[in-house]
Amino acid sequence: MKDFKIIEILRTFKKEELKLFDKFLESPFIKSRRNLHPILEGILKYYPEFLSPELTKENLFKELFAKEDYNDKKIMNLIFDLTKAAEDFLVHKAVDEDEIGSMMYLCRAYYKTKMLDSSMKVIKGVEKIIEPNFSTSYDYFSKLKQILAYKEAYLTEQNDFDKLINIKLKYFEASATQFIIDYTELLSYKETMLQTYDKKIESNFIKSVVESFNMEKFIKLTEKASGLNTNLILLHYYRLKTVENPNDLKHYYELRDFFYKIIDTLSRSEKYFVFSHLVNYCVQQFGKNFEEVKLEGLNVYKKMIENDAFSSSESEHMQTLTYRNIIQFCLTNKDAKWMEYFINEYTEKLSPEIRNDLKNFAFADLHFMEKNFDKALEFTSKINHEFFLFKMDLKNLLLNIYYELNYTEPAFSLVDSYKHFIANSKEISELHKETIKNYLKYYLIILKIKTKQSKEDIGEMKQKIKNEKKIVFRGWMLGKLEELSKKG
Repeated sequence: MKDFKIIEILRTFKKEELKLFDKFLESPFIKSRRNLHPILEGILKYYPEFLSPELTKENLFKELFAKEDYNDKKIMNLIFDLTKAAEDFLVHKAVDEDEIGSMMYLCRAYYKTKMLDSSMKVIKGVEKIIEPNFSTSYDYFSKLKQILAYKEAYLTEQNDFDKLINIKLKYFEASATQFIIDYTELLSYKETMLQTYDKKIESNFIKSVVESFNMEKFIKLTEKASGLNTNLILLHYYRLKTVENPNDLKHYYELRDFFYKIIDTLSRSEKYFVFSHLVNYCVQQFGKNFEEVKLEGLNVYKKMIENDAFSSSESEHMQTLTYRNIIQFCLTNKDAKWMEYFINEYTEKLSPEIRNDLKNFAFADLHFMEKNFDKALEFTSKINHEFFLFKMDLKNLLLNIYYELNYTEPAFSLVDSYKHFIANSKEISELHKETIKNYLKYYLIILKIKTKQSKEDIGEMKQKIKNEKKIVFRGWMLGKLEELSKKG
């Protein structure tokens, strides 16, 4: 039964949600005439994993109908009804949690019953709480068009054609703005897929739209206008230019400066979206414009934190990758003070199940940067290695700690196991594998030079590492070679 949809749904419920679902089953609006409490109670004995081999249709039937012979149709009908009730509960929960969506449903109900005055009162309430937002999940422009459509119906009923014309104009502006934002997203996605995966996103219809629309001319005309829609269009256009011309940093700064200029007019999810694009751009430029973007990336993250835009909503945790990247940028810039502040103040924003591991990993990195190598090793020992998300980051850190502490045998052993890990992993891209393999190759040579097991020319090694395009810890390894050179 572990693959049944009802199990899949119940597995996502927290304990409080299970209590609410149990009460929901008492609702007179539940379509099933069957009592679903007993089967729910029977299934929940295996909560939260639902992996026990005892969880079977046969065992549930025996528990519910002890005096009857097994009837597959009877138990499946109960399971089907419980599944449908769970889906209805999910719908109810989604509507209940969506204040604007609930109000729009009420508005529609009033509209259908010709209670237009009541419909307009609800619309006024919606207008007080709705915020402009280009996030797909928020669907601002779709909701705005619904609001304007209800207003249009009301004004038509009132024969107020002067106001009606203005409402129609706003409706068309909303439609046009949504088109431009979607269009820039289309072009961005097309370019990204082509550059990253060498895949063309094309159809005759899309091709016709792209060839028919002069984006550059439209933007020149738009820049002379003003207003929120204009700002959103320009923001998306500037983002598009960074995708189309990734090696021209002027487009990045154009986007960044305009974004910072209008940042107070944007919602949290919009800020998060643009901040994420900016830092991703900086990461992608590491191999080409390292010195220029290493501090820029950290400053963007600091601005993100300053604006409480580290997640798309207040209810969402900070993503582990965001946390990890902030730590990496702090290390790259040797900003120990702000790194410690970030760890102490923002680790709690992570999901609880990975909070301690990431905090210990971050402090291990911090102590390594401050050359407290024993302390760094101590913090790595507190990490649950088996389940740690960034296993390669941890292995890299341990290798560097072992080198600094002269733990030669553990270092050689870890290099060997790391090579096997890379070779057998199907989750790591070939590009990333090559980067790590290069690091391990040069790390091993440097370790052998240090332990007098190799007589490689240090000057030649430095040049090889400088010329290597795909490598991590370039600066650290060059520093170690310089130390070895001075020791003779």
